Amino acid sequence: MKKRFEPGKTALLLIVINFVQAALIGAVLLYIIETNKGTELITDPWSMILLSIIAASVAIDSIIVFKGRSGLVRTGIEFRLLEDTLAKVEKLNTTLRAQRHDFMNHLQVVHSLIEMDEYKAAAEYIEKVYDDIQRVSRVMKTSVAAVNALLQAKLMACEKQDISMELDVRTQLKDLALPSWEFCRVLGNLIDNAIYAVLESDDEKYIRIELYEDLRYHYFRVLNSGKPIPAELAGRIFEAGFTTKGDKGEGMGLAIAKRIVGEYGGSIGVSMEGDLTVFAGQIPRQHAGIEH
Repeated sequence: MKKRFEPGKTALLLIVINFVQAALIGAVLLYIIETNKGTELITDPWSMILLSIIAASVAIDSIIVFKGRSGLVRTGIEFRLLEDTLAKVEKLNTTLRAQRHDFMNHLQVVHSLIEMDEYKAAAEYIEKVYDDIQRVSRVMKTSVAAVNALLQAKLMACEKQDISMELDVRTQLKDLALPSWEFCRVLGNLIDNAIYAVLESDDEKYIRIELYEDLRYHYFRVLNSGKPIPAELAGRIFEAGFTTKGDKGEGMGLAIAKRIVGEYGGSIGVSMEGDLTVFAGQIPRQHAGIEH
């Protein structure tokens, strides 16, 4: 089995090594000072300068290790989220391929029934698979297969949890400025956040996803009927490490979404529309970015 990289453990190991290194150097210095040569060492200015440099190097190294630990842990969280996202996309691609295979089988059955003049049987068979066809057609509206697959998976996840999910897709995302897998990370984090919010609420479980465009931007909106975000927390919701989920969250999903969107000249924010919490953002279209 392939061993998984654990940044948290790696950071802790670096700190332990640093402490051991500092302890060993300190022990050596104390031994030298306590010997007869240590007396001569203390009176020698150049030796004292050397010892000061060694001590300062250890101190600086310790500070760098401590500061690097938080960055390494944060990078590790992002790595795990990215790894999970790619695994989901791969699974979704497999699911769509299986569905395509099933639909081909359905078409062959219907074709055979029609050839045998069994029109009533063909109609009854089509009715049985109509719901599945409708479900897939709801999300197969963009030109980006990964986005279609993501929406399909989230739609199925919501259905299993009795969440009413509505899709309003009015763009094919043909000139999306950022890589499709990055956009899936953004959209996936927002939808996961919405799912968590509605499941924590006792009210109607409703999510709406909107994708649309104009001449300059692609827009995305994820609305949910979960508990409103307190006004005093709304300004911190996109901060790295900040979470309203307690032990259930790492506080990185929304921060990552904001960072990705910002890297491509876009923006993202949160607001309220009636009883619905709205996460909305925009990303410049590729041709618009080239013109400017």
